[in-house]
Amino acid sequence: MAWKVNKWIKYLEGYCQGKNQIQDEYVRKVAQNLGLEEPLNIKFEWQQQIAHEFDSKETHGVIILTGTAGDGKTKLCRDIVKQIDGSVFDEENWNASSFFCSADRTIVKDFSELSSKETNIVINELTTVLTQGRAEKPILIAVNDGILVEELSNFISLSSDTELVIKATQLKDIIEDKINLGFSLCEQQELIKLVNLSKLNAKENFSLILNEILNHVGWDDCEGCEGKINGQCPIYQKYDLLKNNENIRENLSNIILLLQLNNEHFTIRELLNLATNTILASTPKAKPLKVSNRDTSYQTFSCSRVKKIDDLSLINSESSIEVGFWGMNLGPHRMNNARPYSEINKLNFGELSTNYWDSLLKNKALRSVEIPLDSFNSLITSKKSSEVDLNPDLWGAVVKRSRIQLYCYQEGNQRSYDLQKYSSFSFYKNKVYESLQNNDSCNDFELVSTIILALNRVFHGRFISENSGSDRLYIPEKDQGSITPISIFHGEELRDREVYVTKIKGDFDVTGSRIEPVVEFYISRDKSLKLALTVELFDFLYRVSKGSPPNTTNPRLYKKLLIFRSKLASQVNFSNGLSNQRIDTYTIKGGEFKTSALQVNHG
Repeated sequence: MAWKVNKWIKYLEGYCQGKNQIQDEYVRKVAQNLGLEEPLNIKFEWQQQIAHEFDSKETHGVIILTGTAGDGKTKLCRDIVKQIDGSVFDEENWNASSFFCSADRTIVKDFSELSSKETNIVINELTTVLTQGRAEKPILIAVNDGILVEELSNFISLSSDTELVIKATQLKDIIEDKINLGFSLCEQQELIKLVNLSKLNAKENFSLILNEILNHVGWDDCEGCEGKINGQCPIYQKYDLLKNNENIRENLSNIILLLQLNNEHFTIRELLNLATNTILASTPKAKPLKVSNRDTSYQTFSCSRVKKIDDLSLINSESSIEVGFWGMNLGPHRMNNARPYSEINKLNFGELSTNYWDSLLKNKALRSVEIPLDSFNSLITSKKSSEVDLNPDLWGAVVKRSRIQLYCYQEGNQRSYDLQKYSSFSFYKNKVYESLQNNDSCNDFELVSTIILALNRVFHGRFISENSGSDRLYIPEKDQGSITPISIFHGEELRDREVYVTKIKGDFDVTGSRIEPVVEFYISRDKSLKLALTVELFDFLYRVSKGSPPNTTNPRLYKKLLIFRSKLASQVNFSNGLSNQRIDTYTIKGGEFKTSALQVNHG
């Protein structure tokens, strides 16, 4: 019996390296060199939908794949063409060029690599679609945000053909609208389908990536390896843990969901890096996160590195699930400054806790799960760190990492969300996100009442009672921006039935599009204002509704709501035909937040 070297694990390690090494062409070349017949080939549901749309024989059209670098545009473009071409797909021909134009179709796998001549050909084909009112052939273009708009602007400025300039300007307006708003009201917008890969559901993408890695046949090569048989291999231990515990995978993906609902975007490239680092991470590099003095000289494990370690017992305590997911193996700088770990660590997981969770840490009998750091339970149960002979850094590391592990391992306990700074996330997830998954809006009375009560308190700078604030939204007409209590306020009323929590919808939403909740305030039957409802903003409102005054939480959010209040008040007064009303406007000058009174005259 001996340690084996699994080529599949060596292949996965490539995703943990620099950004350039995760590009589609590179990882396929690595798989070929390793002799892997079946590399990681993730089939996203939205990919099938786009391929079907592109290959439609009924209505040819234009599909533009846009997004940021690393969103998978090039790979998606390749997979669509390969899916359609089948056995006649030529890999070498595909790798040799970025532009494929024939009488049957036009494909641009990377718009930024086109020559000036090729760029003009593509733009002329797109304007011809608008001129003719239909596409004579399928057109598929992969391009980063902004580049196509920039090239259209250059094309317009250099063209002397008036009719062509008009169509190119129309095309530019359509694309700009769809990139920025998700939809366009321009004429003929339906001819240009734009899929923004930055708007896809990162939580679902991460879950799919992790599941594809864990279910790959490459793990079969671990059979007969000494590390698997004796249960000492830290790589296989983490693989086995993730494979057989769906709740751990779900808990980790919910962290991605939280950040996504805070308008954070994770590229496919970043999610691949995160998933593989979670499995292959070595030991923490930052001293405050370590629980022993044992260290390794590398950030990630491979088969050859693991078999060189003399004592794996300490390594198995150090190299666990949370080390890779939070990037503890990368060192303090990358952990706090390199994406996606920098965004995950902004949640301050493990630093925040409640008596409930600390009680579970100390009393193993009260919980249904064990965690790797339970071996340090005597440290956690001690009343003071001075009572035992230990390093203060070790005590802090054990407590913080044990809280993180409790979050990872727990099953069905919503209170675990208290371990990060947005304590109302479970309420938000249940009432907002899950409701909007199947519906265009959520009309939950408790949710809307919570938002209205909090807004009344913020808008008027006073603790409005729950009974009066839960059913009406009062819009101020006069200067009421102070945070000191105001005894009397006046205003137009918006009943709670005219305040909805909805979601932003694009005109070509593919399966797997992310949900972006907004609060919609109806001024009149056909006029409304929308406010993006992130987890951060909702957590602020939730705290205010439960009694926390606005000026004790995030000042930035307080200012944002006062600015929105001005817009809302102005629209209410305008819609009601009111004049000579003094309405607050808020400006930020020199980094300072100032209010000024504005005389509004209508007519």
